[in-house]
Amino acid sequence: MKKRMILLSLVIIVVLSTVLQLAPSSRESHVYAEEGIITADDLNVRSGPGLEYDVIGQASQNTSVQILEQSGNWFKVQFQNFAGWVSGDYVRQSPEQSQSLETLHISVKDTEIVVHTEPSITSPTIKKISSGQTYPITDKKKNWYQIQFTNGDRGWVAKWLVESSSDRQDEEQTNPLKGKVIIVDAGHGGADTGTISASGDYEKFVTTVTARTLANKLETLGARPVLTRTNDTFLPLENRVAHAQTYQAHAFISIHYNSSPQFPSVNGIGTYYYHDRQKPLATSIHQEVLKTTGSSDRKVKFGNYMVIRENQRPAVLIELGFLSNQQEEAKVNTKSFQEKATNGIIRGLRKYFK
Repeated sequence: MKKRMILLSLVIIVVLSTVLQLAPSSRESHVYAEEGIITADDLNVRSGPGLEYDVIGQASQNTSVQILEQSGNWFKVQFQNFAGWVSGDYVRQSPEQSQSLETLHISVKDTEIVVHTEPSITSPTIKKISSGQTYPITDKKKNWYQIQFTNGDRGWVAKWLVESSSDRQDEEQTNPLKGKVIIVDAGHGGADTGTISASGDYEKFVTTVTARTLANKLETLGARPVLTRTNDTFLPLENRVAHAQTYQAHAFISIHYNSSPQFPSVNGIGTYYYHDRQKPLATSIHQEVLKTTGSSDRKVKFGNYMVIRENQRPAVLIELGFLSNQQEEAKVNTKSFQEKATNGIIRGLRKYFK
């Protein structure tokens, strides 16, 4: 019966194949030239890539086919001197073709993840796979990935339990701060008051506010901020530098405010680096902070400061304004300025990590 149907289909296929070659396709397709194996018996062969197309033949299990084209989860295959479309669920591709597919990385959200026969949690389960393993993705449907095992079998895993290589790349591009260790160093502290402002306030208190605001925002954005000090205590400079090495920081930001009592009208923001390798980070942060605050530009400069000189990690020191200037002191103590300044630092970090 199968042979009769296939022989009868050959006549139809000669006509249909000509029509199909002339008809434009509205589906996105990819051209292949790979071998495959039919994994189901009496598999319907259709005139186009979808269940809405006519059945023009049937294929037996273990039949070798050549994959000519892919449209969605459908393959155009050639066998027995004619070509037609079959569901990709029932074609086992060659190892070479599987390697060219997107790789799926199983996340550590769950120690074991259930693989289903269909993209539904109510469908039967095939097996369980452990986190850290990788599989090629053969299809995607809504919140599900279809993956292929080394023996050719396929199953569906929930997208919310896993991440693909492209997912990770997209996240790195859209959120380059995720997972980054950022040391936030509030300048001075304890007996080291820092500069004294025009109104008699201490620099150490202003740097603490800025550092805490910055760290809170970084944590919200998925980074891993580490404050060198969390209260008004004295911390030796070498201990501040040690934080960067201990935590293998991706960046070290030392927060300061400037002073020039002999020139009370001086104002603006300056950013410092010591090693040339630190300059890109300093430049990126400086440019973005100027944009968000609208402050005067005192440039990116070389600075012989221990916290950046002895630092082996990307490190900068930023002076966010002059406390000796009454107008600038009043400005930097506003919530508006603190928001703008920390937003600028974050934008600079994002720009640098991209």
